[in-house]
Amino acid sequence: MKTMIKNIKKQGGFTLLELMIVAGLSVMVMMTVTSMFLTFIITSNKSNIKQKLHNEGEEALSNIEFILRNSQKLVPGIDGSTICNNDPNSPMSNIAVQGLDGYVTTLQTYPLGAGEIASYSTAINDYYYLTSDETILSNLLFYCLNGQEDSYYVSASFDLKIGSSDENDRETSIEHFQTGITLRNN
Repeated sequence: MKTMIKNIKKQGGFTLLELMIVAGLSVMVMMTVTSMFLTFIITSNKSNIKQKLHNEGEEALSNIEFILRNSQKLVPGIDGSTICNNDPNSPMSNIAVQGLDGYVTTLQTYPLGAGEIASYSTAINDYYYLTSDETILSNLLFYCLNGQEDSYYVSASFDLKIGSSDENDRETSIEHFQTGITLRNN
């Protein structure tokens, strides 16, 4: 019997204190890993939103540049606004050009106020949107200056935002876009 008791004592196990220490360390490691994973997911989501906004803004700028570069001449907009105000301190809210096909295209915010960048063409009597419903457009402005030999320099700028809060929110991104073009066909 004494040999059996000695064998049982020699086999031994972990004490309650040792098990609690291991469990506590395991919980701390799991909390650290979970925190790092959540930080990665949040950062990745913010990066995706910024990239999406950047791509949409660059695509809109590209379309605006294409329309302006392939225009035949500047014309009054659908609201009857001036062709080119030649005032760097007074931006225009829209600009209209006549294309080589003879149709007039107006670049503006539509619906007026807080809408999207829209291209209204007399060829189809409808709007073509350069930005999506996901973005919020603000400050769409056009500056037009007369240059040498009846040329025009047109600058377009706007702000796009995804999300409903301020820029520090992890699901909100705001970016400013700007381009300038010398019209060659006027």
